[in-house]
Amino acid sequence: MDVKSFYRQMADYARWKESLSVQLRQCQQWFDQYQSQSKAASHCLQQALSLLDNDHFTVACVGEFSRGKTELINALLFTEYGKRLLPSKPGRTTMCPTEIFYDPDNQPGCVRLLPIETRRTTTSLNNFKRIPKNWVSINFDIKDPLSIDRAMNHISEVKRVSAADAKAMGFDPQQLTTSEDGRIEVPAWRHALVNLKHPILERGLRILDTPGLNALGNEPELTLSTLQQADAVVFLLAADAGLSYTDVSIWQDHLKDLRSNRSSQGNTIALLNKVDTLWDDLTDSAEIEANIHAVRESTARLLAQPMEHVVAISAKQGLLARAAHDTQLLRRSNLPELESLLAQQLVQNQQCLTSQRIIADAINIMQSTRKKLKEQMYQADTELESLQQQLDKPEAFQAVVKKLRDEIRQRHQRYHRQSLDLRSSQRLIDAHANQLQTPLAAVQLEGLISTTHQQMVKSWSFIGLGKAIEAFFLQLRTRFDRIDDEVKAANATLMDIYQRARHHDCSQVDANNHCLQIRSHRQRLEQLERQAQQFRRSMGNIFNLKQRVIGRFINSLVQEVRLLNGRLQEDLSAWAKEALAPMSHQTHYQKALLEKQMLRITNLNQQQDSRQNRLQELRGDIAEQEAALFALDQILGSVQIGAPALRHMEYQSEPSFAQFEDTVEIQSPV
Repeated sequence: MDVKSFYRQMADYARWKESLSVQLRQCQQWFDQYQSQSKAASHCLQQALSLLDNDHFTVACVGEFSRGKTELINALLFTEYGKRLLPSKPGRTTMCPTEIFYDPDNQPGCVRLLPIETRRTTTSLNNFKRIPKNWVSINFDIKDPLSIDRAMNHISEVKRVSAADAKAMGFDPQQLTTSEDGRIEVPAWRHALVNLKHPILERGLRILDTPGLNALGNEPELTLSTLQQADAVVFLLAADAGLSYTDVSIWQDHLKDLRSNRSSQGNTIALLNKVDTLWDDLTDSAEIEANIHAVRESTARLLAQPMEHVVAISAKQGLLARAAHDTQLLRRSNLPELESLLAQQLVQNQQCLTSQRIIADAINIMQSTRKKLKEQMYQADTELESLQQQLDKPEAFQAVVKKLRDEIRQRHQRYHRQSLDLRSSQRLIDAHANQLQTPLAAVQLEGLISTTHQQMVKSWSFIGLGKAIEAFFLQLRTRFDRIDDEVKAANATLMDIYQRARHHDCSQVDANNHCLQIRSHRQRLEQLERQAQQFRRSMGNIFNLKQRVIGRFINSLVQEVRLLNGRLQEDLSAWAKEALAPMSHQTHYQKALLEKQMLRITNLNQQQDSRQNRLQELRGDIAEQEAALFALDQILGSVQIGAPALRHMEYQSEPSFAQFEDTVEIQSPV
């Protein structure tokens, strides 16, 4: 088993993305050079580049405190720096949700901290992220261990407040430590952002570390948004105790229905950490393995997770093994198995990225352009041969020129009619898009939000809030039903257009891939409604204690609905632009080729005494086309459409990330 499969896979993926990005940019330059870029091609290539540039892989670590989440992150990031990056010691170390990433546009080597007092407001966490003045920034030098420790230790800070202040910030004093003077210990910070220049983070990995003590319940956005967007969720449990009551609560309340729009729970890994507590030199190794297997089996059954996604590891022993280069201890810690699962999840997300319509369209546009150019070169060679045969026969030469000109004019007229058909088809698509925009109008949504808010204000009680939330989602479901009907009609029109468009040579275009899809948005709405219902069921117990938490939940929920509506509008707008993109580009490019061809043939007839010179110009045009085709072939020849497959390599040593990169072979861009 490759003990660093996750690092290797990240390196593979980063290089694949960079290679494809370079080739898409080269294609843009190719179109600019040969003055043949359509609006459809420009849009598709730019959108594909944007999708590749903004892609990240997020791993969220979730679980009660003292489950080893921070130590696990240290083990994953240890190899490059040879030390713990995050504070890890007995007791609670991560007091607030912490995001670890690399952002080259902002100060690297920086910890940004949001004061805990901001929880007195109902302002969402995402809104605070857009207000830099509310954050405290602490810079550190990645080469200076003491500087790193000083900055990272701030994440563990606490402060003592009165019980009333703790309640005002949404905490339950009974769940927190009380000092001798009766004051309550609360986290000093609400959220932490760590911008760290680390090789694996530079290649798109983002890590979320969450504290225990109902952090997910106290910060609704973590469940409603942040965890929803995570590509892999690692749920840490204690191997020696199995599932505790609080573990089950976290699973049921926040993780069970996570990413319900996926066909499986493959993005959630249950991690039985601290398995070294079950190691016993006085017990037979077979018995130890049987005990570990029994805990895994019981956990898998209770969580309804497949056994392969329930892993027993020791993050601490894995970290120590890496520090001591102890291969045997590293294998026993089982850390490589977790990395292998993360690598598999990364491959799955890569495959999702490559199946995106905009990526497929960008590749299709390049391939169809090559096909049309090759056909045009064949026609030009045929025409040149016919003209050369009649070069010494003026009347026959002129007859051939006239015949060729008439044929090209007819083809041009035919493509002109097809262009008009395409415009008519685009108008039909735009009409459907306009019909779909009506139920998605922001003014309608804001009106519904305002009405719901007024109902909540009038009946600020457990029952009143529940009814208001229920009515809110009932209206949203009704809107989606209307949208579903319109989408079916729009997709039927689109399929009919593609079936009639044989003249566009779109035989390789999957029309189904261009249909408007809103299933994921509907599933997201259903997930939000389930989370709201779950929150309603718990409001009776916490209503008098955490009114501000309830307010933050409502605000976060409404914000997620706004984001959902906005994403649906964006998808609709993109669909209207991209639905006919392959047809639009092929029509544009074919028309451009025909116009150039017609101009060349027309020029042959203008000066009868210089036919040889005109033929030489025609040969020059064909040579230019050959050069264009060669350049395009070079670009297309290096495009690896699929994402790299999962790598399986035997462990030999603990190389650095740079050495991993050296093992990855990708065709160099031309």
